[in-house]
Amino acid sequence: MDPIPAASPILFQHDWQGRNLMVVDEGEYRSLYFDNQMTQSRMQKEHPLWLVLPYTRYMLACLLFNPHPRHMFMIGLGGGSLVKFFLHYFPECQIDVVDANPEMGMIAQHFFFLPQEERLTIHCADGETFVAGMSNPPLLYDLILVDAFDHDGMSPSIYTKQLFKQLHPWLSRTGILAINLNRAEQHRYTHSLADLAACCPDWLFRLPVPSPSRNEIIFCCKQAKPDAPQESLQQRATAWADHQPPIDFVDFANRLLPLKPTVWQQWLHRFNPH
Repeated sequence: MDPIPAASPILFQHDWQGRNLMVVDEGEYRSLYFDNQMTQSRMQKEHPLWLVLPYTRYMLACLLFNPHPRHMFMIGLGGGSLVKFFLHYFPECQIDVVDANPEMGMIAQHFFFLPQEERLTIHCADGETFVAGMSNPPLLYDLILVDAFDHDGMSPSIYTKQLFKQLHPWLSRTGILAINLNRAEQHRYTHSLADLAACCPDWLFRLPVPSPSRNEIIFCCKQAKPDAPQESLQQRATAWADHQPPIDFVDFANRLLPLKPTVWQQWLHRFNPH
């Protein structure tokens, strides 16, 4: 929980499902909160492309597996930090996003500078209902990102074995499913790990975000090995940085924890041959 600092200007309030959603200015930052205390998104106003919240940077470890995504699907828009980042730095990427809150698209565009582009389609729908109704998606996705939190934490309708199972066939041959979990929600976190292990293939990795963050990112690979050149990715990250919090792909690779240790050791040797 991150309570709103006292005397912070409130730019927008919206009651949704009996809870209060607020956009707040906090000095150099602008934040999106649920119920005055749960941070949903944060932006550095002078540098709106920066990924301020640590877990958003760790989500980029998906690029270790697929460094050139052309089609991306995301459940949970929030302030649009990751969507904005991919639109800017991956100009060939087409992005579909689904969010249940009918105001979220407006909030992301008006207050968090999410651009309106032909490459971006925002669907206002419950994520579970949207996925269930799309038995044959029009295309396969190189990246699927799940970051669906409500006022109580991880959305119970999204973090389910059934939804993970439905999303897996949506991945392209080299596609990656990246899922943001909260370790503090021990019951749902534990069940989500078990569900992912049951319905995803051998390539399954955990990436804990360092304390004090409670987030952990899970990467499910359809069949490709994680073999993107780290040197190339790190050069790109340097170009992206512009003094923003560091995006360190070597660190990401070193922190990845496999659920298949034998396979993992073969891959780890490629990055640490000595």
